[in-house]
Amino acid sequence: MGAEWLNTLDEIGGRLVPAARFFVDSERPPLPGAGPQGIRWLAEQLEDFVDRDTDEPQDDLFVEGAGALLGLLLIQHLGGRSREKDGTHRVQLGRFGWFDPFVAIQDALDAEDPRSRLAEYLSVAEQEAADDGPVSRVVRTFAETLESERPDLGIRSHFELSVDLDNGASVDLERLERVARDQDEAATTEAARRIISMLPGADTPESTPWHEDASRLLPRLVSTQFLSTLPGEQSLYSGSVGADVHVALQLRYGTRARYVRASEVDGWALGSAAAQRQAVENLAEKSRSLRLEPVTEGVLRVRQGDGLDGARLLLPDLAARLTQLAEGPWVAASPHRDVLLLGHGAAVDELARRAEDAVRRAPHPVSASLFAVTAHGPRPLLR
Repeated sequence: MGAEWLNTLDEIGGRLVPAARFFVDSERPPLPGAGPQGIRWLAEQLEDFVDRDTDEPQDDLFVEGAGALLGLLLIQHLGGRSREKDGTHRVQLGRFGWFDPFVAIQDALDAEDPRSRLAEYLSVAEQEAADDGPVSRVVRTFAETLESERPDLGIRSHFELSVDLDNGASVDLERLERVARDQDEAATTEAARRIISMLPGADTPESTPWHEDASRLLPRLVSTQFLSTLPGEQSLYSGSVGADVHVALQLRYGTRARYVRASEVDGWALGSAAAQRQAVENLAEKSRSLRLEPVTEGVLRVRQGDGLDGARLLLPDLAARLTQLAEGPWVAASPHRDVLLLGHGAAVDELARRAEDAVRRAPHPVSASLFAVTAHGPRPLLR
């Protein structure tokens, strides 16, 4: 069987597949196959690598390749697929289970007995696939409690402990995970019930006065497709940015956030234009300094890591900031909520390719459309 089984996982294995192939081709003896024999082979490579005299780049390369192979062995054995968010790769197992194969490999290499430590992680992966692991148990409890308490809501998507609901709300389950870790199932269910009680109600739509909402308001870029999939009763406020990109408004309460409905904005005396301006001003306050990372020559990425990077396309002083780096014209793309790509000159084609790739891979894509960054805000780029 050898490593031929890797060829069948291209679609569900994503970027793990080429990394695993490179790893398998670089090790001897060759991989005998999948299943238990593949796991045994991987355990032997771990034990062999621990005894080698290696530097940090070699260690990182080994963890990357061995982690990718471990993830694919689990997918092949337990079912599932690779998932990626903001450059973070995980393996989704079962309905709610998640597994980090790279942490498993690194921890096994640091253990006194790499083979035994790897076996412990394999046991955790099996629990995750059965929806009874450290992550899956938490998400499953939340999902079951949500179905009982709020049958009008459902989970649209999730990545590890970050859950997006079909009413536009986002919920971080890290606190629930801590409860599940330290207390019993009854306490975990009660904690889930408290989280759910704070979600917008079906019969009594959540609405708060402008003076309470103003400081919590933030913009969020969304796609035309996203707006079209929402139920009719979930009519959200949205303004047009251009092309297929729209700006919605969110109210943030710590780790919890919800979209603002059109009816709520209509109830604010200041009007929709003022509400959107306030949201952008709040974002500007959070963006006094921008961390710009080079992607390739001529292409930069904003990386604040707060889930608002895509919306920073709307910053009123973005053009002025970029002009200080290099004379324009500058072009931008917000392929999903956590990414803002910036480029100019000959790098525009490269930026466009990267935006399209990010949209294909994103769990919550916005758009690959390009915008000219101007002193008067973003303008759709005509190419």
